[in-house]
Amino acid sequence: MYTYTVFVAICINRVFTRRVYMKFKVLPSLKTVKKFNLWKSDIADLENYRPYITVRQVNKVGRRHWHFCKKQKREVHLLSDGELRKYHKLLWKPGTIRVMEQYALDLDETLDIAVAGNLIHARNWETSEAYVMTTDFVTQCLDPNNPTQVITEAYSFKYFDQIFELDSSGEEIARWLRGEELKGVKKRKNIRTWQKFAIEREYWRRRGVKYNEVTEKDATKEEYWNIKFCEPAWNIVTEKSALAEYLTVFSSVWSAYFNKPLSFLLSEVAKLLNLTESFSLSLFQHTVLHHMMPLKHSSCIQLNRPVELML
Repeated sequence: MYTYTVFVAICINRVFTRRVYMKFKVLPSLKTVKKFNLWKSDIADLENYRPYITVRQVNKVGRRHWHFCKKQKREVHLLSDGELRKYHKLLWKPGTIRVMEQYALDLDETLDIAVAGNLIHARNWETSEAYVMTTDFVTQCLDPNNPTQVITEAYSFKYFDQIFELDSSGEEIARWLRGEELKGVKKRKNIRTWQKFAIEREYWRRRGVKYNEVTEKDATKEEYWNIKFCEPAWNIVTEKSALAEYLTVFSSVWSAYFNKPLSFLLSEVAKLLNLTESFSLSLFQHTVLHHMMPLKHSSCIQLNRPVELML
């Protein structure tokens, strides 16, 4: 519990922060307000969603990805390789309805949150013009326990080494990823980024939305490769009973020949089910993509290599 002196000091500090915001006029420009209001109007119907920030508007050095998403039937703007991988993983999460990238937050509210929390809001340091903050991904998914309900979640992406001090051994990092306590080894860095996370977390908490901070460790290159390998078969139409039979037969063949390349397994399954080898491949891709095949994403899928299942 705070002592009276400490409590008064905290109050004075917050009053001072508010005065600083007023003194430097941390306010948005008319252009920013008009842009945000236009965006809000445009996405009133989420079926016509568009990101607040596009690839063309980002001047920083780095890789950007601007492509047409067949599943969402719109152009998608992703600002790093890590975001690209995370987008695809979220897109194919079971029950996903939509994934909205570069989602803008209400500026008046984020400014209030920043002042109340003694946090520095995103702004132009030379002019003190406030910027609209964005959350990298906002998803809507069907509740697996109640398919009539929709769950919204928010995600902020940053590369691991941008927000944590890395230990020289790497084993410490691996332990942290497994959820074990690091005893002080995992240290945060880039305080401005963590303050941004804090503003976003409070923004989404007020809306009852779970907020997640994620890194490239949450969407590996192997996972992305396997998703891309399987995407061509995302919308094939087949009965559930046929998929169930395929999964049963493939698992049986894999158990007998787990050290054989994927092409061999697909051929054997095709013979047993009287399928063409191309359709056997399509069914394999479809079941992996939709999380029916218990694939272990420890390596990239290759036709000339074995695959690893979690059986």
